[in-house]
Amino acid sequence: MTRVTWAAIAAGLAALLSSGPSSATPADTSGTLYRLVTPPSALEVGCFGPCECPVQLFPTFGSFELVLTSIDPLFRNYAVRNYIASFNNGPGAVAITGSGRYRIGGEVALMQQMTLDLDIEGRPTEHFDSGLVPVGAPFPDVDVSLSVHGFACLDSVVVVNAKPIGTTDVPPFPAPRFALTSVKPNPFHGGTVIAWTMPRPGTFELTIVDLGGRKVRELAHGAAPSSEDQSVTWDGKRDDGRMAAAGVYWVWLHGPNGSDRRRIVKLE
Repeated sequence: MTRVTWAAIAAGLAALLSSGPSSATPADTSGTLYRLVTPPSALEVGCFGPCECPVQLFPTFGSFELVLTSIDPLFRNYAVRNYIASFNNGPGAVAITGSGRYRIGGEVALMQQMTLDLDIEGRPTEHFDSGLVPVGAPFPDVDVSLSVHGFACLDSVVVVNAKPIGTTDVPPFPAPRFALTSVKPNPFHGGTVIAWTMPRPGTFELTIVDLGGRKVRELAHGAAPSSEDQSVTWDGKRDDGRMAAAGVYWVWLHGPNGSDRRRIVKLE
């Protein structure tokens, strides 16, 4: 196991920040430096899906660079370079380093995918993949969760919530017309309140799905007027009335103008 001091991590990050580009435009061929927002950025290790065991959460601090590599008919493709992060583990800090790829776009709804090849605690390099999932935050912000084994049973998950350093420009992609605003509490035992916003009237569907994409519970659907504050409570039950198993699920908000999603953890 490789350990480094917080001073060494801070010095490395400071050097990266001072040498990185200072452009205030969204990611392009010159590269844009991102910082991890902590929380929710974290390394999570434990049981996901139907399996039962504790999930350890280690908040991560760090940065990476996003560099545009190509544009195809559906996606903008980026290289993720110099991913450098750390988390506290007892008397010192543990370094996480690596690189990967990121793409954003889609034919109907705005989708994203990030992959990272990471070295953690001196172990062999592990490949983390989010899969192709709905965008979690208006680009150029990045909000995505990646796993080694598809969020199934014993797994390692990296939560990447990041913002460009110094970027204040309007994102090059339109923000969703509606979005999930909160899921509280999360994780939860008996029930959790899911809130969303719809700036304009429209049809929508709000569902709970498992990590395999199978629908667990339909919470709301149909036409709704615009509102800044709509919410519904999920009591943890499936559509058939049975209690859903403890594990990780997705809250999906879907409509004709896009979709949004949040990862949610149901406890016993």
